[in-house]
Amino acid sequence: MFEARTIGMMINKKSSDVYGFVREPMNLAAWANSFCVSVAQKKKDWYVESGDGTARVQFETENSYGVLDFTLRLVNGEELYYPMRVVPHKDRCEVMLTIFRLPEVSEENFLLDGAMAANDLRQLKETLESI
Repeated sequence: MFEARTIGMMINKKSSDVYGFVREPMNLAAWANSFCVSVAQKKKDWYVESGDGTARVQFETENSYGVLDFTLRLVNGEELYYPMRVVPHKDRCEVMLTIFRLPEVSEENFLLDGAMAANDLRQLKETLESI
C-alpha cells in the first residue's frame, strides 16, 4: 500500500469558478509549476512539458461533484494518478490534492513532492484571487 498525503488550500472564490479554471488544461502552466512548464493540445489529447519531459494529461470526466482527478502518462508509459477535489464552503472553497509515495521514492523526496504540491495550490490561490 502506498503512503498518501492530502494537501488543502482555502481559496476565496466560488467552487464553480475554481473548478472551471482548474479543469481547463491550458491553465495548468499558470498554477501547476511543479510538473508543467507549458501545455499543448495535439488532436484531442493534452500534453504538458516539464523538466522531466513530456507527459499526456487527462482529467476525470466533467462532473457536478468537484472531482478534478487527473492522470499524467509519462513517456515511459508509467501513469501517475492525482485525486483532486474542490469542496464548496459558502462563497469560497477548499481545493485538495492527494499525492502518493511510490515504492522507489525516498521519504525526503516524498516530503519535497508534498512541498511542491503545496506551492502549486498556493499559486492557484494567488492566481484565482487576483482575477
